[in-house]
Amino acid sequence: MNKYESYEKRFIFLALICSVASSCDGANIKPSDGLINNNLILSNTTEYKEAKSTSAIGNKKLLVIPFEFEGERQFQESDLEKIRKAFFEPNLSTYGNAYYSLTEYYEKSSLGKVHISGDVAPILKVPHTVDELTKDGNYFPGVPAYEYLNNAGVSDEYLSSFDQDKDGYIDAVVFVYSSQTSERSGNFWAWVSTVDTEPNLIRPQFARHMWVGLDFFSTSNYEIDAHTIIHETGHLFGLRDYYPSDNYNVALGGHSMMDYNISDHDPYSKMLLSWLDPIYYDFKNYREITLNLKTFEENNQVLLLNNSWNHSVMDEYLLIEYYTPTGLNELDAKNKYDSRPIGFSKSGIKIYHVDSRIAKCHYDKTQYAVVFDEYVNEIPESYDSDIYYLIGASNNNQDSRTDASRQGRYKQVALIENKQYNKLQAGENADDDSLFYEGNVFDSSTSPYLLNGNWNNGTSINFTISIDKLTSEYATITISYKGE
Repeated sequence: MNKYESYEKRFIFLALICSVASSCDGANIKPSDGLINNNLILSNTTEYKEAKSTSAIGNKKLLVIPFEFEGERQFQESDLEKIRKAFFEPNLSTYGNAYYSLTEYYEKSSLGKVHISGDVAPILKVPHTVDELTKDGNYFPGVPAYEYLNNAGVSDEYLSSFDQDKDGYIDAVVFVYSSQTSERSGNFWAWVSTVDTEPNLIRPQFARHMWVGLDFFSTSNYEIDAHTIIHETGHLFGLRDYYPSDNYNVALGGHSMMDYNISDHDPYSKMLLSWLDPIYYDFKNYREITLNLKTFEENNQVLLLNNSWNHSVMDEYLLIEYYTPTGLNELDAKNKYDSRPIGFSKSGIKIYHVDSRIAKCHYDKTQYAVVFDEYVNEIPESYDSDIYYLIGASNNNQDSRTDASRQGRYKQVALIENKQYNKLQAGENADDDSLFYEGNVFDSSTSPYLLNGNWNNGTSINFTISIDKLTSEYATITISYKGE
């Protein structure tokens, strides 16, 4: 198995420089050197390695291959132009009849930490019908991939240009099929998968890839719509789906790109992708602090709370975001995307509960299942094939790797609403009333979104968050700690 080297990641944690009831601007505080164990980041988990996920830092080049099965709808030149714009047009949202392009969205979401370019290849004619492939049980994306990569007319040099990190794999391959999704089922949807291929530095191979149809590039609101490919690209980078497969316990309320395909990526996802370092204060030696938290959309600034934090994304904590219906949130706050909820239309505070602890698991041959052993703070660089290091919690119960008695209770990332009852647990979506506004107070001991005021490990959270002031540039909030 190809071993990925951990990409470098540092989290800012702030030294104790504020006295009781002091006022600080988190953006202006000089950070101290916060040591972080680089073995804890996403790229060293079993899931990331086996998926051969692509790092979300630096230059990434996508190879987009439109293809037609025999007897299926044929691409028109206008279709190819639509595909090109949806992927690579730098200012597509300014056209008025279009959503953000893939390139535009990720440039803005990462604040320039990842740059996506690419090329739309000539149409590939696959010499098979869909019925033939279904009958023979072939892996659908493997067929156009084989046809393309074994085409003598496609040079080694051309394929190598899509391997920006020079690991022997094309950064990402996207197969765009012409077949109408309304007439098909099963594989004819949008998804990301991986094939087990060996790297080739001379003629790079495909591994992680996207499968999407032409029908996904237009919606009722937009002539050119990239919502779906933006979401699926999150999977290429190693992110999970955050929506529940059973439509119950919609932990994020539908409001995140990896949830119901709307708005910006949430701060937890951006931490996983190495796009931001959270602001962190150690509350062990003082009780209260007031700070100005800048808007998330313009600054990717987020506050992390947990006095026992291990200084890694792979832990349990609260995240505090100042949400505004601007930037990548703006269009989805104005226009409803298909059957998804409309984005939050007001500025307010979003509070998240993250449980991203690493679960060491093993494969139990008697149960034919991966079984939870314990939570760990270290991932060795190599380990036996029957040992797994995974993010234990999941927003989908069937993917949860927590111990059996608590399976389904722990969510990987969940929105804590400004509510006296947990409506998300019943499958309802969040709305403007879910946010915290000026004058509102969040008390961890009474929130119905937490386990009796405790972290999932059973220890007390003991934080109160008061929303003092909201401006166009920042939110003034007061954090009080009630613990020992």
